[in-house]
Amino acid sequence: MTDTDPEIEFLRAVEDLFATLRGVPHLLSPKDVHLARTWFSDGVPLSAVTAGVTEVIERRRAAEEGDPVVSLSYCRHAVKRHAKRISELQAGAHTSTQAHIDTDRLIRDLAADLKTAAGQISFPETAEHVMRFAARIEELQGSAPIVVDEQLFTLETALLEVCTQTLPPEILKEIEQSAAAKTSASKADASTIKRMHRAIVDQEIRRLLDLPRLELV
Repeated sequence: MTDTDPEIEFLRAVEDLFATLRGVPHLLSPKDVHLARTWFSDGVPLSAVTAGVTEVIERRRAAEEGDPVVSLSYCRHAVKRHAKRISELQAGAHTSTQAHIDTDRLIRDLAADLKTAAGQISFPETAEHVMRFAARIEELQGSAPIVVDEQLFTLETALLEVCTQTLPPEILKEIEQSAAAKTSASKADASTIKRMHRAIVDQEIRRLLDLPRLELV
C-alpha cells in the first residue's frame, strides 16, 4: 500500500483523533489497528468514528472516572450507533415527508437548547452570537436529514470559533493556559500538538458555556 492508500489515510486519521482527544501522544495497538481496519472495510464513515470516540472520551472525562479510555475497543458500540444513525440519515434523504417531520422536531429541540445556553451566558457579545446560531439552526427545518447533519457540523465549528473570538480576554487566557499545560509534556510533532490544543480549547469552551453538541441523535 502507498502512503496515499485510503485505508492508510483512514488509520492515520483515527490515530490522530484518538491522540488529540486523549491529550497525549498515542500509537494504535495491533488490536486497535485491527478494529480500525474493520471499520474501514465495513464502510464506517470517519464522521461516525469521530462522533463515537469523542462521545465516549468526553463522557468518561465528565464522569471523572478513574480509568482513562486507552483503547478504541471502549468506543466500538458508540461508533456502531453513530454509523447506524448516519446510514439512516442518508437513507432518509430520499424517503417520505415523515423523515423531515422527525428531523424538524430534532432541529427545534436543538435550537431551543442553544437558546437556553445563550440565556445563561454572562458575556453579552458571546450570548448574542449563540442566539444567532440558534436562529440559523431553525432555518434548517425542511431540509433532508443528511444535509442537516452536514450543516450542523459546519455550524458547530463556526460557533466554537466565534465563541473563542468573543470571550473576555482573561477567560480565554485561562482556557489557553490550561490547554497549553495539558499538551506541554507531549512529544508529538507541532501539527499534532496544535490539533490537540485546539480540541482541548473547544472542549473547555463547550463546558464553560454549556453548549449542546450540534448533531442529530
